[in-house]
Amino acid sequence: MAAAAVASNVEENLRILAQTKRIRVNEFFQDYDKLRSGFVTAPQFFRCLWQTLSVKLSEEEERALCMKYGLMQDGKINYKKFCQAIELSFDPSNIYQSPDVQERVPLEYLGTLRSKRPMTVDAEARLVEILRRMQQHYNVRGINLRTQYEDFDKHHKGVITESQFYRSFPGPIDVSEEDMKTLVEKYNDPNTPGLVNYLNLHHDVQAVHKYVQQENVPKHPANERNVDFVPLFPSSDPTLAEILDKVRVAVFKNGIRTIEFFKDHDKLRSGVITENQFVCGLALACGKEAQLSRQEIQKVVEYYRLPDGRILYKQFSEAMENAFNIPNLEKKPTETIERPARGTLFRGLKPLIEEDELKIMDILNTIADKVTKERIMLYQYFKDFDRSTAYTRVVTPSQFARILHFVGLDLNPVDLNLILNKFQDPTSGDVNYPAFVQAVDKQFVATTIEEVEPPNIGPDRTVPPALQEKKWIESPPVTFKELMARIRHIALTYRLRANEYFQDYDPLRTGSITIPQFRRGLASMGFSKLGQHDLNDNQFEMLAEHYANPAKPDQVIWTNFMSDVESVFTQAGLELTPSATVPRQEYFRVPKPGTIDWENATKDHIDIFNATMDRIRKRVEHRRVLCEPVFRDFDRHNIGHISRTQFRQCLTMLEIPLEESEMQSLEALYSNDYGVDYRKFLKDLLPCEPVPFMYIKRMEEIRLANARKALPEQRAVTDLESVFLKIKTKVCKQRVRVHEFMKDYDKLHSGRMLKTSFRRALNLARLDLLESEIAMLEDKYQSGQDVDYVDYLRFCQEIESIFTKDNLEKTPLEEVEQFKPDEEWKVGELTEQEGEITSKCLLRLAEKVYKNRMQLYPLFEDYDRVHNGAVSQSQFRRVLMELELAPLANDTDIQLICKKYQVQIGGRADVNYIAFCQTVYQLAGFDINKP
Repeated sequence: MAAAAVASNVEENLRILAQTKRIRVNEFFQDYDKLRSGFVTAPQFFRCLWQTLSVKLSEEEERALCMKYGLMQDGKINYKKFCQAIELSFDPSNIYQSPDVQERVPLEYLGTLRSKRPMTVDAEARLVEILRRMQQHYNVRGINLRTQYEDFDKHHKGVITESQFYRSFPGPIDVSEEDMKTLVEKYNDPNTPGLVNYLNLHHDVQAVHKYVQQENVPKHPANERNVDFVPLFPSSDPTLAEILDKVRVAVFKNGIRTIEFFKDHDKLRSGVITENQFVCGLALACGKEAQLSRQEIQKVVEYYRLPDGRILYKQFSEAMENAFNIPNLEKKPTETIERPARGTLFRGLKPLIEEDELKIMDILNTIADKVTKERIMLYQYFKDFDRSTAYTRVVTPSQFARILHFVGLDLNPVDLNLILNKFQDPTSGDVNYPAFVQAVDKQFVATTIEEVEPPNIGPDRTVPPALQEKKWIESPPVTFKELMARIRHIALTYRLRANEYFQDYDPLRTGSITIPQFRRGLASMGFSKLGQHDLNDNQFEMLAEHYANPAKPDQVIWTNFMSDVESVFTQAGLELTPSATVPRQEYFRVPKPGTIDWENATKDHIDIFNATMDRIRKRVEHRRVLCEPVFRDFDRHNIGHISRTQFRQCLTMLEIPLEESEMQSLEALYSNDYGVDYRKFLKDLLPCEPVPFMYIKRMEEIRLANARKALPEQRAVTDLESVFLKIKTKVCKQRVRVHEFMKDYDKLHSGRMLKTSFRRALNLARLDLLESEIAMLEDKYQSGQDVDYVDYLRFCQEIESIFTKDNLEKTPLEEVEQFKPDEEWKVGELTEQEGEITSKCLLRLAEKVYKNRMQLYPLFEDYDRVHNGAVSQSQFRRVLMELELAPLANDTDIQLICKKYQVQIGGRADVNYIAFCQTVYQLAGFDINKP
């Protein structure tokens, strides 16, 4: 019995832990059971529990589990039976008890025995009252507390920060600040200070909602169906209030101006008409929409009748049209408008005679029994036929009959007519199918009517003296020095200038503002529930007392506070003391709240921490583990902190087992109020070498590179005319406007520019001029006024003269000759002897080309990938060999041919094969385009 009790206790603890971490234990055991036999060895069984749930059982507990789950002769344990006991909430084989009775429900969300803090009896009573008001408010407005906070809870842990709880609290409006503090005190997570377990609050509100529903369940007779407070069968003798409510709803829904139906009978605008005129006008205005009978109209007539028999129609119209509105609302901005309660604007059903009502009740009970037995979902079938804009929630009678036949609910014509007569809209004749579905399906709710009591927030509300005297328990007190250090740290981190948040409250620049203004300025800086630091009342009173104005007790000298805060950036009066030493900004940085002072740690604690870090470091280096991605996956907001549970889970995923004392030593150093600083942990675990300061070394390398001598110029021209020819050829081929590159350096349009700018402009124009060539141009166009300037305008006119001449409008008869640059291969000249040898060789080649009618272009084009009309000298030789022309020319002849047709392509001497082929074809007597 003792072993069974130990095993049951272990199972209960493991069940709570598995539900807390949302882990399906069965999936991890299957990795060791390849054949799916349901059995694993004992070491595998307990190893899996350690890896998945981080649980190390004692010898007694292991022995109890082995005895309960059948340690077989081969040393295996039935893990499948163990998983069923852990994961199944009830026994499916037990047919003698309901699953609801067998269900095992955890005591609290997240598996904790008590995640709410205990409070006094008076505080608990006040909390229950707050929850009741919240439940009523949420029920009326359809608010789900859980969805309000899920956007802040990215990891779905059920907890958020206090500032997030305050920011998105959905009401009601009569929840005061003290009530909010009571909720925060009650639902603070004891394991992680600063976090609120909103999911427990949601569950408590739901529990209150269920309790209130059980209290308010109406007692229905056996033969009457509950349709969630929607009056399926209206009263045969309604009261005057019910009649007026029907008229009011009909007027509001259909936008009826009732006075328009009465004022034509009132020529004198006296506000009264005869009884017959009122009856006719009311029946015409909303008799069909409100389903008013003659008796109901007569009750309204009797209520608004005067002693002389006339009717006050104007008073009636104002009461109906202003039911959910207030006249002259623009003059009453603080008035609260009463809106129609939820469910009151539903489509009403026509009242029938008592005999027909009883028949319809029997028909609906029969249909409801069939719907329940066959589990028919009626609403979806009706909705498919309702395809108009925004769903009118009605179908035609023919569609209604077709849908009933389609789902197997066949009715005889008499019963069908009764149902249609009951659920038809009196104005359009369409069938109100949601009301019908709600009448036959008890699990479907189309429309509900909820009576809402307005919250009592007036002066008559009484509060028990015990609750009035209760004060909110503040967080642990801090000294003024610690508080100012935290404020300076936040101002330095977020670059806050305190002057901008207080000067608007001090228009006269007296340096003093009131205490409430000082509180608002601090809140604007971020010192509030919604900011970077929650400044509680004790801390604010400490600041207000320190910076109080001696002359005015109700004011604060904000300039002194500003000077103390902004001292993190600089010090005032530095111009008077230039030799003063300003402390570095790192001096004002403080660790995050909740960080333990490691300097006061004991030697044993430090030794355990160092031994733990050494062991983790050796394991990580030995296995070459990448730790940062695992931690970063839990840090969705990239704040550098994760919770303690996530920190332990990351170490388990990295297969780094630690004992509880070792884990506590790590958490003591790296934990704070925000969580565990995993970045600091990784930095200490695997420190990286700092990046060396390479600026001085790089600057020295640049100086050495600039000190080197320039390379000698290649193929530089020696005369000025050759320079001009080179520039004009480049400009003519590429159509460059040299003046466009130079005019930006002459803002005053003086025609002159610096020589350095002249060189820069020539470089931007990509004229490919060498240093000596640019020097010749500078000497040529040097300004006569200043030797450091160049008359670039004369240079541009000289270059652009290749296109046209200036002042042609004055000499219209002058002929302009275009500049045509020679082809590059024609520039190179051969000697007379070399020319004769080349001509003889070309004649030999042309003779063979003429005899064999050879095509020269295709083979050259195969090597000309970029189609620039040139090939290399080796490619030229290869083509001659493929054409069998190489035997007719020796090496000297080929070299001379390459020299004759040489062109410069990218700094390399290539051969212009197009000119070579044209020359050979001309010597052979071929047409150039038709060889």
